[in-house]
Amino acid sequence: MPELPDLTELLSIVDERSADADALTRLTVAEGVLADLRGVGDRLLGYLVELARAEGCSWSDIGDHLGISRQAAQQRYGRRWSSLTVADLAKSGAFERYTGRAKEALERAEAHARRLERPAIEAGHVLLGILDDPDTLAVRAIAAQGADPAALRSDLEQRLPTGPGALTAVPVGPETRRVLSATLLETAELRHNYIGTEHMLLGLLHDKSGTVGKLLREHGIVLDPTRQAIRAALEAFLRSREG
Repeated sequence: MPELPDLTELLSIVDERSADADALTRLTVAEGVLADLRGVGDRLLGYLVELARAEGCSWSDIGDHLGISRQAAQQRYGRRWSSLTVADLAKSGAFERYTGRAKEALERAEAHARRLERPAIEAGHVLLGILDDPDTLAVRAIAAQGADPAALRSDLEQRLPTGPGALTAVPVGPETRRVLSATLLETAELRHNYIGTEHMLLGLLHDKSGTVGKLLREHGIVLDPTRQAIRAALEAFLRSREG
């Protein structure tokens, strides 16, 4: 069985991070190492909760297993579940049905969160990740409604907050979790067996009061017409293949 890092190994990490430093500086560095270890531990527990949820276990099931209430289970593990990164969720199998371009959009969303020094991936970063690739069905659906993707992107960049600094591992924030849940609903609504950027765009349109939802509506992009534009684009694509 693999062993946990022992004191000698942890001291070597401190030494690497604080070469030739004095004792007080080494103490500060050691606090940072412990914080990193706690972060990894939170991701470990969050990852296992993600797997349990993927197998159909509810928060009530998790609470019953631990001998606590559903609410207590959420309080104990909810924050840790929300500490997972895009890579963590991908490893858990959460993105198995996502197309290559959809996965790349999420990876770009993480890069935007880092660039803007945000502590989590937010809905605006997801939209930026989608808009980065003009050849996606999502961007085509935006343009089909008379909106200018470049103008949308410019407005979005101006409204997104910056700071106070990205974490070493940038998690998928609660706002983006809701977007991903809505994405699954839209995939089922369209009866598709894959998840593309177009479904992610529809998921973003479920945001009724946030910055992204308001911005999309200001540019004339709303839920039902976007669904229709996506259906029309897919039908045209299928006809072209048959021809």
